[in-house]
Parts: sequence; C-alpha cells; structure tokens
Amino acid sequence: MNKQQARDLIENKLPEKRFKHSLRVADTAIKLAQIYGGDVDKAEYAGILHDFCKYDDLGSMYQIVQQHELDTSLLSFGSEILHGPVCAALMRTEYGIDDPEILSAIAYHTTGRAQMTKTEKIVFIADYIEPARQIPGVEEIREMAYNQGSLDRTVYEISKRTVLHLISNDITVFNSTIECLNYYNYSEERIEDD
Repeated sequence: MNKQQARDLIENKLPEKRFKHSLRVADTAIKLAQIYGGDVDKAEYAGILHDFCKYDDLGSMYQIVQQHELDTSLLSFGSEILHGPVCAALMRTEYGIDDPEILSAIAYHTTGRAQMTKTEKIVFIADYIEPARQIPGVEEIREMAYNQGSLDRTVYEISKRTVLHLISNDITVFNSTIECLNYYNYSEERIEDD
C-alpha cells in the first residue's frame, strides 16, 4: 500500500473531521521524525492509518481481539483503547502492512508502552500535539516536543497528564499506559538518548 492508497483508505472510511485529524498527525509525525532523526516514511504511514478503526463496532473489535490473540485485558476497555491494537492487527492481516515498527506505532498511539521505538514515540506525541488539538496545556507539550530535544521527556509528560486526567475522572487506566509512565519517569541519570 502506498501513501496515496493509505490516504484513500482512511478518507473512504472515516468522518471528514477524523480524516483531517489523521492527515495532521501524519504531517506532525513527519516534522518530529525530521527533528529527531526518525524514519519519516514509517512515521507518516502510522500517522495516516492510526485511527482507521476508531469508529468500528465494539463487538467487531472484541472479535478481532480474540481472533488475533491480542492482549485479552483489552476486552475490559472500549474503543478509545481498542482501536489502536485492532487497527494494527487489521493492517497486518488484511492490508499487507508487515513492518513491525509501523504496526506497533499504530497499536500504541493512544496508550504508549515501556521501551517504545522512536517511531512509536513520534506517533504517540504527534497524535497528542497535532495543530488542531485543544487539550489544556498542549502548547507546553508542543514546546517540549519541538524545542527541548527529548522524545522521552515528552512521552513522560503526555503519559503523566493522561493518567492524571483519567484518574480525576474515575476512568480505569490501561496497564501499558501505567507502564509507559513508570518507564519514562525520568531523572537526569535515567533519561535515554532519543
């Protein structure tokens, strides 16, 4: 699948607002990949495709979790968590995308995880900071991502804010999000090179 086919695929399935969000995430991912020496093509592909399953029927997503032997703890969550791993499974089995880095960037773009690849970090951050996002404090995160030179610190800050938001709204936090927060909980000695 080339990039135009990926764009056509999401344009034909997603509502216009989500389609435009996906293109903005892809553009943001390209910029971050250029800044941090990441793989621009992989970041762009994952950015384009990351929300392909966002509005799929929940029952169908549960079936895909079981059919593709995904983490069964996903069955306790709704589409906000499920759409990433389900999309990665479908991209691999139905659309022929076999690059593990693209697939994992799609799978973990919402939750994050410990020990993310550079492409995963880039797409995770791009989804959070794309230009139309109006999340409280997003300007600070944009500044961190574009000008402070650390993917890891940006991933940590996004994870922290996400967990605090979920807890303050009595929403269960997915285990890989907690693992992401703990792994990227930095100190000067702990922070990894990007």
